[in-house]
Amino acid sequence: MLKHLHRRALRMSILLMAVFLFTTCTQEPLNKEADITEITIPDMPAGMIIGSPTIHPSLNTSEIVIEVKGIYQPGMLSPQFVLTAGATISPASGTTLDFSDEKEQHYTVTGEDGKWKRTYTIVVRPQFVRSEFNYNFDLFEKYNENHASSYKFDVFYELTPTGAKEYIWGSGNQGFALTGGSAAADKYPTYATTDSKSGTAVCLVTRSTGAFGALANMPIAAGNIFLGTFDASSAMKDPMKATRFGIPHTVGEPQEVTFWYKFLGGSYTDKVTGETVLDWPSMYAVLFEPEIDANGNIVLLDGLNVLTAPNIISAAQMKKEDIVRSETTVKEVGEAEFTFASIPFIPRREFDYQKLINGNYYITIVFSSSYKGDTFEGYVGNTLIVDEVRLITKTAEE
Repeated sequence: MLKHLHRRALRMSILLMAVFLFTTCTQEPLNKEADITEITIPDMPAGMIIGSPTIHPSLNTSEIVIEVKGIYQPGMLSPQFVLTAGATISPASGTTLDFSDEKEQHYTVTGEDGKWKRTYTIVVRPQFVRSEFNYNFDLFEKYNENHASSYKFDVFYELTPTGAKEYIWGSGNQGFALTGGSAAADKYPTYATTDSKSGTAVCLVTRSTGAFGALANMPIAAGNIFLGTFDASSAMKDPMKATRFGIPHTVGEPQEVTFWYKFLGGSYTDKVTGETVLDWPSMYAVLFEPEIDANGNIVLLDGLNVLTAPNIISAAQMKKEDIVRSETTVKEVGEAEFTFASIPFIPRREFDYQKLINGNYYITIVFSSSYKGDTFEGYVGNTLIVDEVRLITKTAEE
């Protein structure tokens, strides 16, 4: 009898041990990620948020800037958040807080494991509305100065009347960083140069993306700069959507864009026709009325529709035949002389001054070193330098 009980107890112990081991081996570890992946603000009027909230990650506190139209003054708002699986947030999603006067509100996200935490500072910032449109590219900084990153490429910005930095210029440098990494700023496609009409200018160079880019069928990266933002998270999976063109425009009907430039380039093989063709830069500006998505957010133009969207009001585009190419005897673009250019806006739809006042219009100005850079075609080394950009407008009274 005693021996039977011992055998029964042994079988039970083995069974319990097997259950324990099975449970231990099959139980998934708790998620330690503590990230905000999506933000909505249901109590903000539709169409006020410009594009998507911009997240500036860092090792400790990550800043999220929610940019809104300049005519909208934020107050008490109740942001709602989507978090990584299992994470929690404090204050809770939907809590009403004061976001007036660019007040910073702080949130702590805790991962499912209860150990990993990330702090977010969230600011709702009205877009500064410019009355003058003179862009000289004299203000820039290194990307790693304000980000937890080793990337040293140049980031251009403007100043508001209060002296605050306004990051209205986007470029593809952050996408090229996947290949260029910690290279010097002047090895990136877009960088500041003292070869200028005055101060500094922006230099755009078509670069090779090396073996990594070739594998991804993206062999080149054209230097570019534009009014808008670049979404690095889309750079690989949907590169044409990575460029988000446009900033609010509420002063005057655009008439023309003027600037100084010089250009030196070469030829490449067209991947469709197989012909050897000259590579030209691309220079244009677009005024448009953004659509509003299902969440009430403004939808900016992207690489797929920036020149073809039906909601374009007017556009100015430099014709290839009008571009002055540096002399063939010039070996370096620095040896060439600057050329003055003026491109007029051609209307596509009727301009409405009331919509202008209401903040319904957005504008972008775009420069690229390669005409087909958006489809990853171009001559490696094509170089365009641009300086002293002016947007000329007229008012209803003029």
